[in-house]
Amino acid sequence: MSREADAACRRMHRQVRRAMVDRLTFDPVHVDPDLILRLQKYRQLDTVPQVVKDVARRMAASAEGLVEPQGWVWRGPVNRVDATGHVQIGDAVRFESPTLVRVLEGATEVAVVVLTIGPRLERRAHDLIGEEQLVEGLLLDTAGWVAIDALLKDTRRRLAADAKPQGRRLTGRMAPGFAGWGLEQQRELFSAFDGAALSVHLTDSCVMIPRKSVSGIYGLVPVTYAG
Repeated sequence: MSREADAACRRMHRQVRRAMVDRLTFDPVHVDPDLILRLQKYRQLDTVPQVVKDVARRMAASAEGLVEPQGWVWRGPVNRVDATGHVQIGDAVRFESPTLVRVLEGATEVAVVVLTIGPRLERRAHDLIGEEQLVEGLLLDTAGWVAIDALLKDTRRRLAADAKPQGRRLTGRMAPGFAGWGLEQQRELFSAFDGAALSVHLTDSCVMIPRKSVSGIYGLVPVTYAG
């Protein structure tokens, strides 16, 4: 194949990949101050000092104004899942994970997601800690995880609703860094979004920036699949 033809094929491949990527929009995120406290190991909320409850409420309200929810989903076929731990989705995205193989058993398609609440909340939490408002900074940072969990639940609900009319069910989420799937494979997951304008990027150690971001892959399995 000539260089010109090869370059044309690569351009076409990138265009196809972009066509598979959908941008997700979200309603304003509600942050429950009780969830902030529960994540901080307060099991009995009626025993939480009132001053701490008040800070949690303030930080929840602050978080709702700082969160900038964004998301992207790539949908494509499952082309390989084998007992050696290898998975291929689409034309060129390949993973190695025996756990992912089990999760995707019977799946014919996948949805790969990247979600973030943006950098503003993290910056404000960092500033509060720098100002020695340690409780406020800690609870605001925790509010960020409550917000990202809300995005995950909303995204799963949408994907499951889309799958149901097609006679498919959604698997649980699997992501690089989970047990049985090396974090370094985050780069391969992000390669599914090649050409898309994501506001999330990876460090050299495969940590997502902004840090209040999550990724993952869901399988779509025909409801008739018996295993």
